[in-house]
Amino acid sequence: YFSDGLARVQNAEDKLGFIDKTGKVVIPCQWKLAYSFSEGLAIVQDSNGKYGFIDKTGKVVSPCQWKDASSFVKGLAMVQNSEGKYGFINKTGTVVIPCQWKEASFFSEGLARVRNFEDKYGFIDKTGKEVIPCQWEDAYPFTQGLALVQDADGNWVYIDKTGKIR
Repeated sequence: YFSDGLARVQNAEDKLGFIDKTGKVVIPCQWKLAYSFSEGLAIVQDSNGKYGFIDKTGKVVSPCQWKDASSFVKGLAMVQNSEGKYGFINKTGTVVIPCQWKEASFFSEGLARVRNFEDKYGFIDKTGKEVIPCQWEDAYPFTQGLALVQDADGNWVYIDKTGKIR
């Protein structure tokens, strides 16, 4: 299917590329994996199994250096470095939130759920600041101003964006 005007295609050597709506190859089939475009960029995987991002002309905007990567959402993409730590890059490929988390999720209502290496959950803002400390056993993303979190006793409660129990 077409996304941002381009569709993935696969050649006889199982390499992936992209065509436009006229069927013209716009990005040559050279990638082990390629995902649909999101916000003008697509995740690609090279022959070494590393992920990076290309623009709609095929130009590499973030080299294939990531162990894992997610599509861009509101200008940020989650990436995992070779040490298994998660962070976020912007559309130029610059790391804007350092890879320091055991787990991270998309931003929802301006905050992203993260898990530290003590297996506690908290929330960061788009600058990477931990605005709700990693103290929860489990957590869900914010929806309508609240997030469902689990405390050390196994109780589930809702918190607001300041971390206050509601």
